[in-house]
Amino acid sequence: MSENKNCCQAILVVEDDSDIRNALIDMLESEGYHAESAANGKEALDLLHTIQKPCLVLLDMMMPIMNGREFLDEVMKDSYLAPIPVLVVSAIADRTTTKGAIGFIKKPVDIDTILKIVNQYCEGVPSGVQIPCDDLNKGAQSHHP
Repeated sequence: MSENKNCCQAILVVEDDSDIRNALIDMLESEGYHAESAANGKEALDLLHTIQKPCLVLLDMMMPIMNGREFLDEVMKDSYLAPIPVLVVSAIADRTTTKGAIGFIKKPVDIDTILKIVNQYCEGVPSGVQIPCDDLNKGAQSHHP
């Protein structure tokens, strides 16, 4: 990886399915990132106040205790957490359910797409993938206000 003083290597994976969570963490750590994990939105909120602020959060929507939509709502109310980019990674993600996120990817995920987005947000490397509020797996174009 390139040396970049603005480079952040921390990523938070919020996913209740342990197999998916562990696969994402293994993939990210094999690429040299430091990945933290949480099994639900409540655990993630608690963790975000105790760890180094991550450069990106990968968020599932369907989780027990606190789902992804509830997590996003809480993050948007918190001035410390609101600037952290959140990418929704969920089978049920769409424009209306992911308000407050940088965008979404539907499961099953394309690992190369996730890595491009991680590189963009964690290392400032242009990904060539256009994000905001579009299904990235379908190559949709982003809409800039």
